[in-house]
Amino acid sequence: MNLPKAKKRINQLHEQIIKANLAYFNDNQEIIPESVRDQLKKELIELETKYPELITPNSPTQRVGAPLSGKLPKIPHKSPKFSLADAFSVEELKDFDKQVKRFLKRDQIDYSCELKIDGLNITLWYENGKLIKGITRGDGKVGEDVTHSIRTCENLPLELPKKVNLEVSGECFISKKDFKKIKEQFPEENYANPRNLCAGSVRQLDPNIAAKRKMRLFLYEIGENKEQEKAPLLRGEGGLKPTCPPKPWRRGKAVETKEKLQFTPENQNELFKFFDHLNLPHEKEYKVFDSIEGVIDLCEKWTDPKRRESLFYEIDGIVVKVHDFELRKRLGHTAKAAKYAIAFKFPAEEKYTKLLDVHFQVGRTGAITPVAILEPVEISGSTVSRATLHNEDEIKRKNVMIGDTIIVRKAGEIIPEVIEPILNLRDKKEKDIIFPNQCPECNSTLNQEEIIARCENKDCPARHREKLIYFAHMLKIDGLGQKTIETLLDTELIHSPVDLWKLKPLDLAQLPNFKEKKIHNLLNALEEKKKLMLTEIFTGIGIRLIGTENAKVFADFFREKFGEFKISELNKNIVHTNLEELINIDGVGDKVAENFYEFINSKRGKELFSGFAEI
Repeated sequence: MNLPKAKKRINQLHEQIIKANLAYFNDNQEIIPESVRDQLKKELIELETKYPELITPNSPTQRVGAPLSGKLPKIPHKSPKFSLADAFSVEELKDFDKQVKRFLKRDQIDYSCELKIDGLNITLWYENGKLIKGITRGDGKVGEDVTHSIRTCENLPLELPKKVNLEVSGECFISKKDFKKIKEQFPEENYANPRNLCAGSVRQLDPNIAAKRKMRLFLYEIGENKEQEKAPLLRGEGGLKPTCPPKPWRRGKAVETKEKLQFTPENQNELFKFFDHLNLPHEKEYKVFDSIEGVIDLCEKWTDPKRRESLFYEIDGIVVKVHDFELRKRLGHTAKAAKYAIAFKFPAEEKYTKLLDVHFQVGRTGAITPVAILEPVEISGSTVSRATLHNEDEIKRKNVMIGDTIIVRKAGEIIPEVIEPILNLRDKKEKDIIFPNQCPECNSTLNQEEIIARCENKDCPARHREKLIYFAHMLKIDGLGQKTIETLLDTELIHSPVDLWKLKPLDLAQLPNFKEKKIHNLLNALEEKKKLMLTEIFTGIGIRLIGTENAKVFADFFREKFGEFKISELNKNIVHTNLEELINIDGVGDKVAENFYEFINSKRGKELFSGFAEI
């Protein structure tokens, strides 16, 4: 075969393989048998080996690169990634609808609904139409670079038909059929579910292994996007104008500049049409409704497990979004989640097991939580041996006893909770659960005036430990987990969050399993975190009722009042802040303001801020 004939045959193979891949990975259809698809790919590899000059970047053979030599690099996102608030009932969907209408001052809202794929959130960057980056969600600001493994998703175009700079996000997943095949091939690996396998596959350092996992992507969100091709501009009445009208897929707002053309879709429907134009895959079971009643009807239909069995991928809910993008922009976000969207979650899988005992856990704010110790049971692909009983009133309401056979589920498919006992299985050997009057750690008398009992001893070792664990969790530092914090406390190497930056190599060397590399990595990670933001401090020090969102509000308040200032000046600025000012901050309740004011003016608060100033 000469070069021209080889080129023609390679183009034919490209077209056939890509067509077969799209049918299989997007629509779960085999237009040709898998064995034939593999045979075509083998022929393509042989031709490209013989004629390497005919290899193109978008060839089906060019998806697998060289393995990475070490840890996945961290990449800052171009635009922040937000999570979704959850709804578990029709009432919560109606409440969401009321909140949206109240905020927007509208009587009618269109909602778009998509099946919530149980996978891993991935962001893609295309530059000049070519895929250059695949990034995990991470903490929403910084993710891991997984380009090498994402390139192996065979329904994902490596090159787009338009030369655009584009940022898109979606869900990476493995189909139920492919997951079953992989489990059969590797029974010793004990993969829990498709999502866990997908998460592990995406983070594989070797793309050859990732390629065997048959990962797929469905996209649903757009970030930055710019057209590389510049339309000639003519000067006429009203200034510069493009010489040609927008194309059909550009029905949204096309903002013309002298350099580039940016596509801004007006709603989710237009976004998916834009994706179709660029051959970008997206979920097909997408619907739009002009009322929340239509949304509720759809959610109730998909709640039926038998209906979900017809899908070739796992879903765990329905994502409900305000359809109009301009309205989404007005609604905005909290610190963590989009205000214009909510995820309706299907009822979690429920199992029964034995309640062996109840331990009482002390939280960072002193809240006492009864934790059920269970006979281990498999729920939704993971082993559950502990579950929450919430509080004393819940124990009484559910009539739960130690020794009961109980029904357990994962609330939101994350936190296990006890639902109820199976009363007719009792054998009279069960024991009452006695809620303590004193703190199980420091023996202080509990405040039981509220629903949740609390230890109010500010020197309680359990509260102190939990606050430090929470602070370390907020910093997201590898190697600074719960066990390390507990060991540092036991050896009295730390007493407050500030002490973390006073640690020396010799201090860490006395801890179990801390060798030279681990010590070096932890101290380097702490060094990188020296320039703490106000929001991180206010969130991490564990003031009651102050989470990430409230912490950001207070941080913004201080910046607006005093301008940009150093942490060392915080105590000085706090002196000039009164309670009334804090209460008058938009979005802050009286109790939140009082708790914050009490802490920042306390001896401990001032000592902490002084300590942070010296880091």
